[in-house]
Amino acid sequence: MSRDAFIRENRQKNREVRRVADSEVFLPPAHRIHGGLFVLMLIMTCFGLVMLFSASMSGSYSDQGSAMSVIIKQTGITAVGLVAALFIATIIPIRIWNSLILTIGLYMITTGLLVYVKMAGIVINGARRWIRLPVAGSFQPSELAKFAMVFCFAGYVAAIRRRRSRGGFRFKTPVRQFLADGWIDILFPVFAIGIWIALVYWQPHVSGTLIMLFILLVILLAAGFKARSWASAISQMLVLLAIVAILFAAVLPLLNTTELQDKIDDNFEHVSKRLDTFFHPEDATSDDTYQIDQSIIAIGSGGLTGRGLGAGRQKYNYLPESYNDFIFAIIGEELGFVGTTSVVLLFLLFLLTGIGVALKASSAFAAILAGGYTMLITIQAILNMAVATKTIPATGISLPLFSYGGTANFIFLLAIGFVLAVSKSGQRKSSQTIRVDSEGGTSG
Repeated sequence: MSRDAFIRENRQKNREVRRVADSEVFLPPAHRIHGGLFVLMLIMTCFGLVMLFSASMSGSYSDQGSAMSVIIKQTGITAVGLVAALFIATIIPIRIWNSLILTIGLYMITTGLLVYVKMAGIVINGARRWIRLPVAGSFQPSELAKFAMVFCFAGYVAAIRRRRSRGGFRFKTPVRQFLADGWIDILFPVFAIGIWIALVYWQPHVSGTLIMLFILLVILLAAGFKARSWASAISQMLVLLAIVAILFAAVLPLLNTTELQDKIDDNFEHVSKRLDTFFHPEDATSDDTYQIDQSIIAIGSGGLTGRGLGAGRQKYNYLPESYNDFIFAIIGEELGFVGTTSVVLLFLLFLLTGIGVALKASSAFAAILAGGYTMLITIQAILNMAVATKTIPATGISLPLFSYGGTANFIFLLAIGFVLAVSKSGQRKSSQTIRVDSEGGTSG
């Protein structure tokens, strides 16, 4: 080889080395919490505190001698909830929560509280839903159950998938595999959560039961089980229901049906009364329809822009539970159609944003948490507004982040914190590349 040819070949190699130095390299994207969801949380929290103060002034003064007592208590609990939500969202990676020990521990605690409240809980308005705590005051275990069912189901699904990735849950025959898939994937968690739903229903807490049933359906769909598991679970469930029906028919003649019916009627007396009032208002007394009538009057009197913030009249002992279950009516009276529409739009934006976070989740655990908690808050808001507008029968259910209730709002903020955590540390990797130049700088 000549000297000139050797030099040309080396220069060509040097140019190729320089091109490799300037090539694209893949760096992990910077993860931040979802800014839109974070802003929505702050807006709804602040809006809710303002409306709670306006709606509670009269009742707080008449009950406790201070117009500020309710809002001070709620603000303190809300502040703690916001701090906890941001801690969950920004400090702890979502994978840390994916622990079978945490799942089992939360399930046992929730089950114990639901059993305890039925045995020794406080009865208010005919329902045994509350227990008394030394520091927090009254506590409603059904609110914890709504939160825990999403977390426990997500942890369970993640655990069985880890087991399957290591070769577990494999059976020798196709029939045994088919039956096992239905039990492991769907029937076992449904029965485990069904215990909670039955205990909540027996309190009785019909609205809480409906919410939990909706959430159960959502998280089952979010888990993405195969069609084979669904077919196995449905077929086995039909067989089990048939067996239970036969056994019940055989045992029923041996039971004292009169005593059993009396117990059921006594436990669900106020529920049946509300249903009769809703479906047959012409037969109801003015006392039976008073609360919902005042709610409709409040919303209707608000008009387009309302009477003005703080200028509502229904909160002056006309509308019972004005700063709790019926705060949406006070919003309609004081802020009018503009105010109620703003509340609906806020929850609609929250729903769309939360679903977007769930669809981009990197794992089933993260997807179930984001989707489940998004639907929990949205469904409860829809039911509350439906009650206030006389769309469904009256029932005790709060408007998330607006109604008075320390336990519920603290748990709602924790739920949003987990959705934010999924947006920060539980999203799929981006395919975006970052170019590194020869001087160490970066360019998108």
